[in-house]
Amino acid sequence: MAKAVARRTILALALAGLTAGGLPSSGLAATADSPAGPVAVPVTIKVGAYEFPPYVTESGGGVTQALLDLLNAEQTDFRFELVRTSPQRRYEDMERGRFDLIAFESLAWGWKGRPVDASRVYLRDAEVFVAKAGPGMDQSYFDRLDDKTILGRLGYHYAFAGMTADPEILEKRFNTRLTVTHEGNVRSVAAGRAALAIVTRSFLAQFLKANPDMAPQLLVSDRTDQIYEHTILVRRDGPVGVAWVNDTLDRLERSGALPALWARQGITQ
Repeated sequence: MAKAVARRTILALALAGLTAGGLPSSGLAATADSPAGPVAVPVTIKVGAYEFPPYVTESGGGVTQALLDLLNAEQTDFRFELVRTSPQRRYEDMERGRFDLIAFESLAWGWKGRPVDASRVYLRDAEVFVAKAGPGMDQSYFDRLDDKTILGRLGYHYAFAGMTADPEILEKRFNTRLTVTHEGNVRSVAAGRAALAIVTRSFLAQFLKANPDMAPQLLVSDRTDQIYEHTILVRRDGPVGVAWVNDTLDRLERSGALPALWARQGITQ
C-alpha cells in the first residue's frame, strides 16, 4: 500500500510540474498548425432593419439578411448583425447608436441634416401603383391621383406627396390611408376596398410569382412614384466608415457576387 501511495504522489507532482511549465489548458493555445498569439475577434456591426419587403420581411429575413450573410462570408474584420427597428423609430435608433448602418435607404427619406453618410448607389428599384383590373381600365387610370383613395405604408416617404411621411398630411391632403402591410394593401385593392395601392416593384414581382391567381385581378402602373436609389447609410463616428462600405461594394460588384445575390433574390434593375 505504501508503494502505491508513493507512486500516486510522484504522478501528481509530475502533472503539477507540467502544468506549471506551460501545458496547454484550452484549445485556444498555439499549435504547430496555428501561430502563437490571440486570435482577432471581429468587430460587431449592427445593421438596422424595418419591415420593407422584399428587403426586410415580417420575419426579419429578406434581401438585407442575404446581403449581411454575403458580407460576413467575404471578410473577417467585421461581423454584421441585424437589429430590428421601425420606419418611424429608425432615425432616433441610429442617432442613439442602437445600430451603426442601415441598408437599402436614401438620404431623401428623412435623413437629411442627420449625422449619417451615404454610400454610393448600389441598387435601383421603384414604387408603382396597383389598381383593380376591369373593363375599360388602362394606363390612363393612373394619370390622376387626387380623385382616388390610396393605400400606403406607415413610415414611408412618397414622391406624389412631396416626400412626406406624415400620416395626417397624407390622409388629409392626399387621401392616402397608411397601413403596416404591402400584401394587405394589394389584396384590399383587388377586393375593391380602395382605388390604388402604392408598393415596391420588387415586392410586387415576388408577390405575383407566389400568387399567380392575383395577376389577372390587378392593373399595374407603368408610372412610377419614385425610383429608389439604394444606399447604405453609415452613422458618423461609428465603428465602420463609408469609405470601407464603398470599397467593399465595389469589390463585390467586380467579383459578380452582388449581381448574383440580386438574381437569387429575384430582383431586376
